[in-house]
Amino acid sequence: MTAPFPVLRLPYLVLMPFLEQTEFMERIALSVLSKRARMFVKLLKMKCKHINLRLEYNTVRMNVCFDNDEELKVDMFTDRYKVDLRYGKDHISWWPPGTLSPMDYVLPIMDVTHCKSIKKLIFREVSEYDAEYGTTIPLLTKLSKIDEVIVEDFTSYIFSPDSPLRNVLKIVLPVSSAVTISDHVQKPKYLREILKGNFDAVSVQLLGDWRFPLNDLRKTNAKTLKLDRVAFKVEDLNLYFKFWLKKKCNIRLEYLSVRQEGNVNKDLLLKGLNAVPVSIETKRTFRVSGNVEQLGWDQRIVFEFDITRVDGRQATIRIGTHGTVCFYVWPESTNDTTNLVPNQSLFMRRFSWISNFYNSFIERFK
Repeated sequence: MTAPFPVLRLPYLVLMPFLEQTEFMERIALSVLSKRARMFVKLLKMKCKHINLRLEYNTVRMNVCFDNDEELKVDMFTDRYKVDLRYGKDHISWWPPGTLSPMDYVLPIMDVTHCKSIKKLIFREVSEYDAEYGTTIPLLTKLSKIDEVIVEDFTSYIFSPDSPLRNVLKIVLPVSSAVTISDHVQKPKYLREILKGNFDAVSVQLLGDWRFPLNDLRKTNAKTLKLDRVAFKVEDLNLYFKFWLKKKCNIRLEYLSVRQEGNVNKDLLLKGLNAVPVSIETKRTFRVSGNVEQLGWDQRIVFEFDITRVDGRQATIRIGTHGTVCFYVWPESTNDTTNLVPNQSLFMRRFSWISNFYNSFIERFK
């Protein structure tokens, strides 16, 4: 019988070259054995681009994405205490010892891949047992930063006072930057806590037939707010823009997108706003959270208007097909032209000046 080799007792100058020759999956498996092993594996600098976590019933799925487009997939089954790792064609499965739960593998993998935050934390389904006594709760309390929380739970009572998801969200939302809610919110009041939060972005989709109240819209506090297929009164949206003009609503707002079924009454929406029409042929680039705004494949802008707030801050209202209204607040600096695309005549004038300067410079040395 062969005795196990004490790898971690090797001198540092011998251990590190040895670890550099190991396969990727061997490094990951070694990193979860102990804190000492993790410390050495971390020195190999296996940096990832981002990590996504997906929570389903009795399962946590972890996707670690690297710069080489390779992906480490980790499936942790809390009911069977089993862990599956896949990287390319390599596959490892094992049953952790009784002292470890599958959740104990998430943080070590985050550590050795130098990942400080979770890019997407996706809730597909949260059971009542897991929310109260399950092994995922200790994991969630240890996540220090989450870029976006996505709720895909399709149970009919999601966000109601009896929903197990509410207790879980109370843990993760304080460390999250953005929230996306996909379906099934029975009453608007269940969302008020989220809408009033200091998030960078809030996106709410497919909320049913209830109408979004003006008071709830006024109390929103996100920089970017997207309401998709949410019923609203055009009069309420008009009043909201009037509140914005007087600085009596969300001063953090940078972008608002609303989409409902049916067309929007342009005259009713713009009533009393002193809106200045802008040709939709004007080349302007609208950026949302640093990214260029992308309309849906079935959406097209048909009207565009500028409005000016009492303090001189400008915004653009864009009315599109299929009940789309986009509201974009321009940066405070009037000298900021990063969102403007220069027209061809301006480019040609500058090119002509450079061309004349170059030709005169060449003439001097002929």
